Amino acid sequence: MSLVFACVDIPAEPWVNALQKELPDLEIEVWPNVKNLDEVEFALLWGNWNADLTRFPNLQAFLSLGAGVDHILALDHRPPHIPIVRLGDPSLQTGMVEFVLYNVLRFHRNFQKYEKQQSETLWVEQPQVSPSNRSVGLMGLGSLGTVCANALINLGFDVLGWSRRDKEIDKVRVFSGGQGLNKFLTQSEIIVCLLPLTRKTKNILNEENLKKLPPGSFVINAARGGHIVESDLLKLLDDGHIGGAALDVFEMEPLPKKNLLWSHPKVTVTPHVAALVNLESAAKAISETIYCCRNGLPLKNIVDPIEGY
Repeated sequence: MSLVFACVDIPAEPWVNALQKELPDLEIEVWPNVKNLDEVEFALLWGNWNADLTRFPNLQAFLSLGAGVDHILALDHRPPHIPIVRLGDPSLQTGMVEFVLYNVLRFHRNFQKYEKQQSETLWVEQPQVSPSNRSVGLMGLGSLGTVCANALINLGFDVLGWSRRDKEIDKVRVFSGGQGLNKFLTQSEIIVCLLPLTRKTKNILNEENLKKLPPGSFVINAARGGHIVESDLLKLLDDGHIGGAALDVFEMEPLPKKNLLWSHPKVTVTPHVAALVNLESAAKAISETIYCCRNGLPLKNIVDPIEGY
């Protein structure tokens, strides 16, 4: 039996070597060079995979090479009984905490203004606000959102959270559902999107919802580009309602060179690097999932296809 590695734009050889070290008895093949489709038990995926899934009669699980699974949920003719498992690599949490803290602190302390002042040789002190008087709103309170919330709390920020369902996180003011979203947005001076991309969360940061943020608020998106309507964000940046944005993900990636976000003075662009997967720890996490699947043990990080996460 075998695992097929089908990850777009990711060099296969390092991953095959790392996985083979953890799973020496498992044959690992790189798509499309698969000798026998009947032998494939596991599909490790990232990006668009155009395989005919009806030709994999013994497939046991879809494994994502990241925390997101929208690329798997979008597969044509995906058998509903085959489990989808997102990557539970601890390095993803570390990277996301670093990215979120950096950008929250940058906006909180007005460093984006100091950068502009340096280019203009201006020596001007910007106002400084206590973290306890700065509200940071996290959209999405899964594993990544929760560790980011705790890190922000440790720095003294007033932390809010929003999720589709009620949750309890110590020292976090949690809102849920449609009515909760309105209250959450109106109180968030810095908003961080860490939501899964589903039919219900696509375009959730549109003009109507962005206008509910306090004037001069900041937007950080490290989830998926489909959460933000880019034209609406640009409009509100131009009129001053949004004070700045740090964007790591986009509707189209790589971000087209002519996209206005590249050159907007209030926008920081990074190329989907908020939380990069660590080769060794990810290989261990994937091997644990395969071990559990083969031995009939409960799977961790399994996804509900209906909910989308």
